[in-house]
Amino acid sequence: MEEAFLSSIMKDLNSNLAVSKRTLAEMMDSDDRTYRTRDGSVVEIPEEQLKILWDVCDDSQRIALRLPIYVSTDVSGEVSAWKVEGRVEAPVVAALLGKRLHRDGYLRLYHPDLTDLRAKVPDCVMIVFTP
Repeated sequence: MEEAFLSSIMKDLNSNLAVSKRTLAEMMDSDDRTYRTRDGSVVEIPEEQLKILWDVCDDSQRIALRLPIYVSTDVSGEVSAWKVEGRVEAPVVAALLGKRLHRDGYLRLYHPDLTDLRAKVPDCVMIVFTP
């Protein structure tokens, strides 16, 4: 019963997740720089934010990085934090913030890091709540 309740709450918290994701290169080559969320909203990513990401990516990352980038809760440590996972996503966010990866495909962020990330590319990231 508790598990069903928790699942229901997480579903409501994550109603802002993207229905589909497109690559950075696809968005830069298109006039459509939007994505739709589960709750039906449409989010438009300004070209300036895409250019910020473009500048920190190499060619292979530009065709592999799918937007928006998910930043999720990280409850694995003693202190609450955030994390970015993915072989492309984590290194790109690390480069953008001037951080080092904690391990391959995994970047841990703390509150100031998340604030900095959201200040640079607010429409390119989405917060995901996980138990």
